Amino acid sequence: MPMRMLLVLCACAAPVPAYSDRGILKLDNTTFDRIIDGSRSVFVRFDKEYSYGEDHDAWKEYARTVGESAAELLSCDVGVSEYGDKDNADVAERFSVKTDDFPTFLLFTKGTKSSGTPLKYSGAKKSADLLRFVQEKAGAWIGLPGQIKELDELAKEIGSAADKAALITKAETIAAGSKEETAKYYVKVMAKLSADAEFITKESTRLKRMMDDGSVKANKKEQFGRRLNVLSSF
Repeated sequence: MPMRMLLVLCACAAPVPAYSDRGILKLDNTTFDRIIDGSRSVFVRFDKEYSYGEDHDAWKEYARTVGESAAELLSCDVGVSEYGDKDNADVAERFSVKTDDFPTFLLFTKGTKSSGTPLKYSGAKKSADLLRFVQEKAGAWIGLPGQIKELDELAKEIGSAADKAALITKAETIAAGSKEETAKYYVKVMAKLSADAEFITKESTRLKRMMDDGSVKANKKEQFGRRLNVLSSF
């Protein structure tokens, strides 16, 4: 279901306050439990009531990307006031979210209600990292740079496939007809993963280290970023 339709449905289901940032629903202690009802995955940011800065901009970019995709995933904000009536502080306390830890991101995967236990995000507060996280943990197809949907579907099967060789052969056929630079990388990763169950972890660590290296050129970092997107599919 397109994200726009989900937003409309949520607006009809409960009196959700208006939101000003594209793709983001604002929640409070009267709407939180109604929206997070287990019917869909919901990624929630807890932050101060009026947030700003690089982390805020990254979150907005993330939410806009998800909102414009077909992913069945909602991006929600819980703004916590530190003064006066301390609006929504009670919601933050329910999940042991402290103001010193703002922004804090919690993912309620499909089937997990607000009374359940969400997954806490602990990665870099950058749009690309947030997107990879929800694609991996919520199974939401967003289509990040470098990802190829047909090969993504095979990537998710390779770990439990009884006949990995046949799956790799199928991937090779798809890659041969693709113009995407990452198509061959999918095949390489599938082959490596078949021989080494820890390959994804090792390769992700290596690529992140290269991206953090100041001596690596920008175009190479872009390539490594696309490859990290591919790895998040496995």
